[in-house]
Amino acid sequence: MAKDELTVRDRKAAKLKLLILSYTKELLLQQNFSDIHVMDICKKVGISKVTFFRYFPQKEDVLLYCLRVWAFETSIKIKDKSLEGLKAVNFIFERYGELCEKYSSMILHLIKYHAVTGTVLKPISIKKAEKLLLYPKNENIKDFEVLAFDRLLEKHLLEAIFKTEITRSSDVSDMVRMLLTITYGSILVAKMKQLPVKALLKKNVSAVMETF
Repeated sequence: MAKDELTVRDRKAAKLKLLILSYTKELLLQQNFSDIHVMDICKKVGISKVTFFRYFPQKEDVLLYCLRVWAFETSIKIKDKSLEGLKAVNFIFERYGELCEKYSSMILHLIKYHAVTGTVLKPISIKKAEKLLLYPKNENIKDFEVLAFDRLLEKHLLEAIFKTEITRSSDVSDMVRMLLTITYGSILVAKMKQLPVKALLKKNVSAVMETF
């Protein structure tokens, strides 16, 4: 068997992970994540809890997987649109604002979980078979790099520096941390004050970007 050839098991596992994600997102449109039980997801997918936890050791891991898939799809769109530097960064936040509005309880639950737990959540990877299921018409997609939200920002901020769109001397890691602070702070304030999260996020991120 060729090194890059996918097995039946690979494809079955990929299909199951994406199905779990799909049904979880469907449930998130109807109720808060904290009110969703693993058994609810299992019934929708037609699997046992044992099978669920084989792929997602904690319920919150589904949310991390959702964010990783979102970041992957965002990367593809950035490439398709030929976006670089600050245009790419602004596009990322435009999409993130939309994600927050559509699945607000998902983001709020993750913020809460990170605040109270002593466990560091490890990202769930996207494997080759999953990439091919997401983009079946693109055989080269299996080699496309998968970056998390912060790494995605870092990549395009570096482009912005290279293109001299950012002229102030600053550490990229500090920029990313500042943007993440503004991001999660905006989400919480939007919830507390009942404000549109996408608009508030865009305003606050723009204000921070002007300082770079």
